[in-house]
Amino acid sequence: MRVTVHKMGSRIKSTPVWNGLTQLAVLSICFAVGALGGFLFSSGSVDSLELLDYLRRYFQAAGQGNGLEPSLWLSIWDLTRWPLTAFFLGSTALGALGIPVLLGARGFLLAFSAATFARLFGLPGMAAALAAFGVTAMVAVPVLFVVSADAFRQSLGRLSGERSPAWNQRVQVLTPCAGLMVLAVALQQTLMPALLAAACARLFIS
Repeated sequence: MRVTVHKMGSRIKSTPVWNGLTQLAVLSICFAVGALGGFLFSSGSVDSLELLDYLRRYFQAAGQGNGLEPSLWLSIWDLTRWPLTAFFLGSTALGALGIPVLLGARGFLLAFSAATFARLFGLPGMAAALAAFGVTAMVAVPVLFVVSADAFRQSLGRLSGERSPAWNQRVQVLTPCAGLMVLAVALQQTLMPALLAAACARLFIS
């Protein structure tokens, strides 16, 4: 096993295509493949009458101002668990496989949720999906890619036997991401519920 890992590391280290742009392309492809899978898998939700009824009642309640707003801690967990997982995966060689899988899972869940709304409700569902996921995703997804690209580079370096930078150096590089995640949480707590309520009131009530 050790010999196999050493050979894989040597191969990665000696291959000139494993530069930053190629690593980012690998992560982007994984995210896109996951998103495509989520879109295709959402076709099964059209036949779920229970899901349709639940979402319709939720949207109607949200349009009347009775929708449940996410708690602060739930918003923090929902948005930060992805970049935090990528960050810690970068501390081990397992991140060379785990981080691409993580990006694929994130793309799958986003696309599945948005596509389910659109398949069940058409244009109103697309508007609700944009309000529910689009605002925070515009901040949280780029942050996830920045953190994941850094972590993926660290994992590949560990796999090839390179010396990794100190933790404090990584933290300094990724500090702006923490500020953006605070912004994403604030948007999910304030702007997202207002936009979702407005979209539901206009498209599901009127």
